[in-house]
Amino acid sequence: MSERAAFELFGEVAHRYHRRRPRYPVALVDQLVEVAGLGDGDPVLEVGVGTGIATQDLIRHGLHVTGIEPSPEMVAVAQRNLGPTGRLRVVTSSFEDWVPDRVGFRAVISAQAWHWVDPKSRYRKASAVLAPGGWIALIWNRPTGGDGRLYARLEGVYSRLAPELAGLPPGDLDVDRREEIAASGLFREPRLERFPFEVRYGARAYAELMATQSDHRRLPAHRRRRLLAAIEEEINSAGGSYLVSWEARLYLAQRLGPPQLFP
Repeated sequence: MSERAAFELFGEVAHRYHRRRPRYPVALVDQLVEVAGLGDGDPVLEVGVGTGIATQDLIRHGLHVTGIEPSPEMVAVAQRNLGPTGRLRVVTSSFEDWVPDRVGFRAVISAQAWHWVDPKSRYRKASAVLAPGGWIALIWNRPTGGDGRLYARLEGVYSRLAPELAGLPPGDLDVDRREEIAASGLFREPRLERFPFEVRYGARAYAELMATQSDHRRLPAHRRRRLLAAIEEEINSAGGSYLVSWEARLYLAQRLGPPQLFP
């Protein structure tokens, strides 16, 4: 995971990230647990705990979570939000630098973070720490649209103040991961489950959501401030709220092969 991405892009907005990023549909987590055959007390590895948005759902299912997260700021928010629990251990590290003190996890799970992990090693390392028959589960929330008229007006704001972001969904992740999972040769045929949902944002809330997107974080601070202020002003002038359509995506694949030692 890029140090720039982990510590500067998200760590500095950890509290806002937790407030504004959408949660994962209950049905998605239920599907993950059911398909992977996870039961109370099963050990799972979460790559990119962030502020604990997905972690809390895993703990509710009775899973024992070892979490990897490189940002101390994100870890602090996650620990505050989740409170004391015997079902969570967080290691402050990137996945690439993490040295496992155990293997045999029933699942390796990553929510909104896998794209930050080194593509040259991520599937091999995930497979290496999984128990025989264990599963990899990759999750993303992706915006798929918004109120048409207001969307067009917001596109005008981007064209004027951040043309390099115009025409792109915020934090665009429109990639089908099934091909790369299969190409690793380490997992059975992957499956993709989709879960649509909607969120209505107030003007300030939507601007704060955009402030947590990596492409917006990379803008120079003065340009980002102007852009976010203009977004908020545009939404307020259109009635004060913006309805966004989302799609949660769950990729699931079962580990191939006999037990193996790490790495």
